[in-house]
Amino acid sequence: MRHQQLIANLGVILALGTGAALSAEQRGTVTLELPPLSGISNALRFTAPWRPNGSAGTRIVGSVIDIQQTPVAKVKVRLRNMTTGEVVAETESDDKGEYVFPELEPGMYVVEMFIDNRYIVALSNAGSVARFETLQTVIQLPGRWDGASQTVVFERNAVNFLGMSAATTLTAATLTSAVTEQIPTSDQGVVTSPQ
Repeated sequence: MRHQQLIANLGVILALGTGAALSAEQRGTVTLELPPLSGISNALRFTAPWRPNGSAGTRIVGSVIDIQQTPVAKVKVRLRNMTTGEVVAETESDDKGEYVFPELEPGMYVVEMFIDNRYIVALSNAGSVARFETLQTVIQLPGRWDGASQTVVFERNAVNFLGMSAATTLTAATLTSAVTEQIPTSDQGVVTSPQ
């Protein structure tokens, strides 16, 4: 009986939507009923998805490539916290030039490719990562990587790679003027990597 009443009510709603005239038999009422709540405590409750405490879902992934977009395998990379300046973790790129820094605390980071624990070869894009997010980074070398000698080989003159000679840049002209006028610098800068 309820099923037939529901079908009749649906017919009324559809007929009203199309503007058709209804007969006396087709007219009816639509009644909404709430489900019974007896025996169920806190039946209607909305909650956010549960996520565990800690940093299990926060990570930084990326790859090392040279100027020819060739993956650079088996090189050392390290993760630096840009707020504190500390090196948080170190790893090595795999055969595809990819690396992962899992289980991090949220913050701003940059990934450095380095040689002999002293020389930074290249940096990734810097970025911030929040809890349960993944930051994608890329370290691109300014030349072709020679794995045998562990060096970057420039395929063309470095001046051409930078786009102009250092003598013609505005920064070089400003520094030359400051030296000529014997103007000391007020800020010596901040060292970002130990030597």
